[in-house]
Amino acid sequence: MSLSPTDTALAAAAGLAAGVLLVRPAVFAYSVQTGSRTTCPDCGRPLLRGRAAADLLLRRRCSSCSTNGRSARLGPPALVPEVLTALAIGGCVAGGATGWLLAAQLWLAVVGTALLLIDVAVKRLPDRLTGAAAAGVAVLLTAAAVTGGQWAALGRAAAAAGVVGVVFLVLVLTGGMGLGDAKLAPTLAGMLAWHSWPAVFWGICAGLLLGAAHAALLIVSGHAGRKTELAFGPSLLVGAVAVSVLLG
Repeated sequence: MSLSPTDTALAAAAGLAAGVLLVRPAVFAYSVQTGSRTTCPDCGRPLLRGRAAADLLLRRRCSSCSTNGRSARLGPPALVPEVLTALAIGGCVAGGATGWLLAAQLWLAVVGTALLLIDVAVKRLPDRLTGAAAAGVAVLLTAAAVTGGQWAALGRAAAAAGVVGVVFLVLVLTGGMGLGDAKLAPTLAGMLAWHSWPAVFWGICAGLLLGAAHAALLIVSGHAGRKTELAFGPSLLVGAVAVSVLLG
């Protein structure tokens, strides 16, 4: 589906806004090994409310620290969350889905962008965000079933989430996957199963193949060893969302 200039501009604007207001704060808050943070790591000033939020969202520097001669960067580099979110939203819109399915894809695109950046930064998929992804997709697909009578698709989505969840839990127990990945995978499977069972297969396989290719590239280039912990969430997200968008 080709986007008109107006559609392209609206998708880009929505993506940039979501990147600034939602993704950047989430990446800052959860790019830590445990829990979350809401304050400047240097001076302890709250950054997620009031005027201080502008330091994080726009200036990306703590004004209190700058006054004292310190100006460490807050959160991810400039425009990274914003551009990635805009690309994700633009891709979903270009895929041609409409209504509740498009809403579910967009929700997963926004939350998934935050998860991707956090996993790359600290090798972590926080429960609150994987839970938010699951809850949002479940509610939106249920709304699609209620308004469109697509109960078979909803049942298939629930079944696929359960099956893939069990498979990934086995992988966790055998040491082949992280627990965060196992919490994310059922949501991706549910989204894919809305299309069909083959979509689940191809979407999950695409993520696994991307992850394997990434790991092989890092090992060959000398940037990782066989026992190095790698971020697998980004590959799962990109593979699953790409297949869902391509199917429309």
